[in-house]
Amino acid sequence: MTKIRINNAKFYSYHGVLDYEKEFGNEFEVDIEMECDLTGLSLSDDLHKTVNYLDVYNSVRSVFNDNKYHLIETVNYLICNMILEKYPLVNSVEVRIRKPNAPLGIIDSVEIIYKSVRSD
Repeated sequence: MTKIRINNAKFYSYHGVLDYEKEFGNEFEVDIEMECDLTGLSLSDDLHKTVNYLDVYNSVRSVFNDNKYHLIETVNYLICNMILEKYPLVNSVEVRIRKPNAPLGIIDSVEIIYKSVRSD
């Protein structure tokens, strides 16, 4: 198994329960770790035989930007399922979403971690 990671991708979006989060938005940080079966890649150096992480990044950005959600747990779940549906070489995916400016007081961030495994 090969692991492909996207580390600390940053998105500005409008997710949250509070009205001002929906109006003014917040920064989110995202880590994605995909376990992939790349046995077909070998030494072919062919992008079509791996997982195009630019495409994954753009797909995740769409999930963040296309809708507003109350919970980052929902966003995380949607991202994991989208990756497994769209990229057949991914056997499992773990997504971590951090909300650095969560309205809790003086903290570094709130983080939601979700892992999903292909059920074929």
